[in-house]
Amino acid sequence: MKKHLLLLVLAFIAITTFGQNPIPNGNFEQWNIDTINSPLNYNYSSNSDAFFTFNLPANVTRTTDAYHGNYAVKLVTEASATDTAFGYFLNTNPNNGNPTSWVGGMPYNQSPTGIRGYYKYNVASADSATIIIVFSSAGVNIATYAFKIGGIHATYTPFDFTFYPPLPSTPDSVIFAATSSNVMVNNGVAGSTLFIDSISFKGVSSQPAMFNGDFESWQSQIFYVPTKWHLQDSRNGQGFNRTTDAVLGNYAMELTTVSGSQNNHPAAQPGWISTGFYPRNCNNCTEQGGLPFTNQIDTLAFYYKYTPVANDTAMIGINFKKNGTSFQYGGQYLLAAATYQYVEIPFNVGQAPDTVIVDIMSSIWSDSLLTFVGSVLKVDEIHFKSHPLGTGISKYQNDNTINVYPNPTNGKLYISGLKSNIQTLDVYNLLGEKVYSKANLQHQLLNEIDLSGLQKGIYFMNIYDGDKTYTKKIVLQ
Repeated sequence: MKKHLLLLVLAFIAITTFGQNPIPNGNFEQWNIDTINSPLNYNYSSNSDAFFTFNLPANVTRTTDAYHGNYAVKLVTEASATDTAFGYFLNTNPNNGNPTSWVGGMPYNQSPTGIRGYYKYNVASADSATIIIVFSSAGVNIATYAFKIGGIHATYTPFDFTFYPPLPSTPDSVIFAATSSNVMVNNGVAGSTLFIDSISFKGVSSQPAMFNGDFESWQSQIFYVPTKWHLQDSRNGQGFNRTTDAVLGNYAMELTTVSGSQNNHPAAQPGWISTGFYPRNCNNCTEQGGLPFTNQIDTLAFYYKYTPVANDTAMIGINFKKNGTSFQYGGQYLLAAATYQYVEIPFNVGQAPDTVIVDIMSSIWSDSLLTFVGSVLKVDEIHFKSHPLGTGISKYQNDNTINVYPNPTNGKLYISGLKSNIQTLDVYNLLGEKVYSKANLQHQLLNEIDLSGLQKGIYFMNIYDGDKTYTKKIVLQ
């Protein structure tokens, strides 16, 4: 929605030349959407990594190839162009990847002696699946057990493990996790596939109420990711959201600072999107990817609104590279703004780059205290001024060969001079709200538009021919 006259004035400034936008989807109108089924009560899985980070299909899925009942869980280690993503699911947030520090999970106050279940697996060597069980009490980890299950098992095979040493005391909660690969060694072997079903604890009178060890109950999750953007450190998809609170068009990007970890300690981590990416599992690595860009002098422009927690600060970063090496990094910190603010960041980097990377963060890394969790940044219409956005009403071209008359009008308008058939005609009021729309205007005909049902005032008419948008100011008397 367009909410301010200032935004409309800016949006309809005449632009006479256009180029391909080096920030594709800078208006965040295009999104990849997927609905994923996950085992009930296991809210954390590799499906978010597969979707957000690797652009891979879900690798934790419901299967009817079950040992008992209707369903089992299938976990697959998938290979992407840059990395290997093992399948996993668990019922806690694996912030630091160290099970010996995990606490919480599902409530449970019995002391089992072991765990058993059924599985199928397809790798005889070099890899193995893993199950992990963690018990805690009063927020303290009291025991962590990990067991490997592997080999080639085309039919369901039982496993039966005893906890050793035994639990030192009665827990109040338990965490269960399963992986398709031996994550203690590496990210696994592509193609490693685990089927697991009918899990239960031994030596107890009852199972945890939320265990769902037969995997008959499932829940749906909807994932959204903006096309042409990388979500840095997805953290199970937290910190990223598609919002309808937009400057122009239907959507904007919403980033939220969430609870994560740094160096195995709890820390606030920003929602962070980028046109580049950092390789996984590397130390002191540099940001890769980016977009072709050769302008030494230009201006980055965008709209933002920001609701920080405490005195948090968001930021926009611009990383300029040449021949694979970064030679200048610029940007701007973003302070609290209750309504959308228009920002320009002019730059002269001294030499022509060949690549640019744009980073957007809801917090800066120095703001890592947990007190900053919850800061929300919304960004829309980000572009370089040399390359206006290629979609939406912000792309404006005046064409005097198109006639809209009479103007001013009492309601009925006629349009002539169209060079081609028009796909869409939209009319917006001064608040940026679409108040009228018509499709498939014919260029060889005199087209009639009736706006008599609208209130008197000033409107903007967008005429879209499939390539360019032409805009006319209309006065309705």
